[in-house]
Amino acid sequence: MKDLTSEEIEEFNKNGFLVKEKFFDEDEILEIRKWIYEYSEKKPEDWKEGQEMGYYETSKNSGDRILTRLENFVDYNENFHNLVYSKKIMNCVEILLGEKCVFFKEKINFKNPGGAGFKPHQDIISRWDDYAPDFMNVLIATDKGTIENGCLEVAAGFHNKGFLGPYDAPIPEERLKEMTFEPLKHFLGDVVFFNGFTPHQSKENKSNSPRTNLYLTYNKLSDGDHREKYFERKRKELPPDNERGENFKDSPLHEYK
Repeated sequence: MKDLTSEEIEEFNKNGFLVKEKFFDEDEILEIRKWIYEYSEKKPEDWKEGQEMGYYETSKNSGDRILTRLENFVDYNENFHNLVYSKKIMNCVEILLGEKCVFFKEKINFKNPGGAGFKPHQDIISRWDDYAPDFMNVLIATDKGTIENGCLEVAAGFHNKGFLGPYDAPIPEERLKEMTFEPLKHFLGDVVFFNGFTPHQSKENKSNSPRTNLYLTYNKLSDGDHREKYFERKRKELPPDNERGENFKDSPLHEYK
């Protein structure tokens, strides 16, 4: 699967997202899933300073600190590196962006039972526009996504309305009144392409099983390669748990970003 149909491109341009079912076959996605779950039991002290960035939250079920997000791991994992730069993904991203692209960032969301949701937001609120004006996200479903376990929800058509503001905060209530969020229930191997301006959210995981997603983000090559600068700032402004001092205070975004 290297290309997208004209109907799929039109759908993406209209809605700001595109779901590709069974983008990865069973063998492929189970292998990717295995790589992700190799990280899942790591504690804050297991990470090396200056490398992978692990973020934790307190479970609403057990009260334990659980891994909720991992970033900046592709450069330390050959399997993920090969996936990020595979033609299977790159070709689709470049079709939707309209030109050659460059890899910007990555994260794994580990939504364990009792894990919190993500408030309604656009990714641009994290000041991505300091680096480039447009981005493409690729969600790879490495677990089944359901209403109960807090699947991704998106608001169609609002990617064309630009930045809804303000920075470093959820979408304002007055703008939310205009939106209807559609739950994107998905299965293993499904992929969702969505624009960096597409409003999205998810609710907490009320099921008894974990739900993981892998997110890869790209920008146009003509806008430059800003990956290193992004993570330099991210590590300074919102360091991973193992690099925080005693006086660290979470930002208002931390619970959902």
